[in-house]
Amino acid sequence: MKQTRYTGSLLTCPIFLWNPAIGHTSDLLVALGARTILSEFPELCGVEQDLINRSISKDVGHRFIQLMRDYENRARAVRSSFAMNPAPGNIRDGLLTDAMKSAGAAKKGGTSPVTAALDYPEYSTEPGLNLLCTPGNDVECVTGQVGAGASVVLFTTGLGTPTGNPIAPVIKLATNTSLAQRMPDIIDIDTGAIITGESTIEQMGEVVLDQVIRVASGELHTKAEAKRQEDFIPWKRGVSL
Repeated sequence: MKQTRYTGSLLTCPIFLWNPAIGHTSDLLVALGARTILSEFPELCGVEQDLINRSISKDVGHRFIQLMRDYENRARAVRSSFAMNPAPGNIRDGLLTDAMKSAGAAKKGGTSPVTAALDYPEYSTEPGLNLLCTPGNDVECVTGQVGAGASVVLFTTGLGTPTGNPIAPVIKLATNTSLAQRMPDIIDIDTGAIITGESTIEQMGEVVLDQVIRVASGELHTKAEAKRQEDFIPWKRGVSL
């Protein structure tokens, strides 16, 4: 892949099924000096220790776990919990528990060190992988990511979600080719070749990075932009998982 200098920010937003290809994209961007953001804290329940171990300092790791605990305590206060995060579509397709979902969700953050843990709606300033506290709700999550400074959003889906944003372009990635063929009007990138063995995670991650650069430069527009999918819902701090 041609070396390209990119200093913007990227967000990886997991919905329904994880996608390790964008984790590799995140690592490539971090290596280039960019900021990347991993959010949806209910979907990180169960993998906290791994993310703490990857934190560049005790302060960052402590801030992350404190944000997780505060969020979960608010949920418990109204007799809810992170265990209620898997959606009916998740469960139907085999993601039966929050721990199973979280194990894959964290893959979208790649393997880079965690340089910051941010509360909603703090602004991202530290180069590297940032953890942003948002709900798992599609639109509330993307709204928070863009508010934190994302210039491009990567939205990966296994079942299909027509989400966009009025400020930043949202690139939607299908985790399987069946979805890409069924919903070509909303899917920008088909990463199903990883499942069939036609592409590696690393190769697909580079394809995604090239697309990010083309979208960020204005050379290419996303399907969400073409369809004017301009969703915007700030998180009101209620129990949204």
